[in-house]
Amino acid sequence: MLKKVYNLGVPSALQMFFEVAIFTAAIWLSGILGKNPQAANQIALNLSSMTFMVAMGFSVAAMIRVGNQKGLSNFVELRRIAFSMFFISLIFAVVFAGVFFLFNEMMPKFYLDYDNPLELLDNTEVASIAAQLLLIAAVFQISDTLQVVALGALRGMQDVKIPTVITFIAYWLVGFPISYYLSMYTDAGSAGIWWGLLAGLTVSAILLFIRFNYLSKQLIANTPAKTI
Repeated sequence: MLKKVYNLGVPSALQMFFEVAIFTAAIWLSGILGKNPQAANQIALNLSSMTFMVAMGFSVAAMIRVGNQKGLSNFVELRRIAFSMFFISLIFAVVFAGVFFLFNEMMPKFYLDYDNPLELLDNTEVASIAAQLLLIAAVFQISDTLQVVALGALRGMQDVKIPTVITFIAYWLVGFPISYYLSMYTDAGSAGIWWGLLAGLTVSAILLFIRFNYLSKQLIANTPAKTI
């Protein structure tokens, strides 16, 4: 029993570690660019983290519902439930993306003190950078939501090792190099960091969805037809 818990728990923990670590690396890179880019990064990260909590809730629900159907060996229902989770979570992601697009210039101002004349120039720059980052964050609402719900569905199927490899490749072999290069060696600056995050999340979402689609179809294909 301990071995089974270990084999499920450690890869799941590594999946979270790889994702959290790349966002931590984004903070490090923005700090190298300066205090204003780092402040803008923190604003955009805080706002996108709040919307991510909704996707995380659907991920947990997907894990529970899919795991339940796997235990019942009802793989057709398993696949139907998972796709319903993908659909409803993506609806929320599109709504959040719309909010970020429409209010990208207003939302950063909630974090800044415009009544202090000594910090007016810094605050204006921070708000401008954060507004740009929120446009990119709006796009990756879709990718971020799909990848975390797909991870939840795969955990429900007790498939954790291959998804761990996928998250490592997506975030650290694709996402981080793009973030580092665009932010350090081009004029993209803070936006370059977030383009890298978008690339990593998108690759992760695509590969995890393909993995789930393949496994769920295999389970259905390998299930003997019931005789009447």
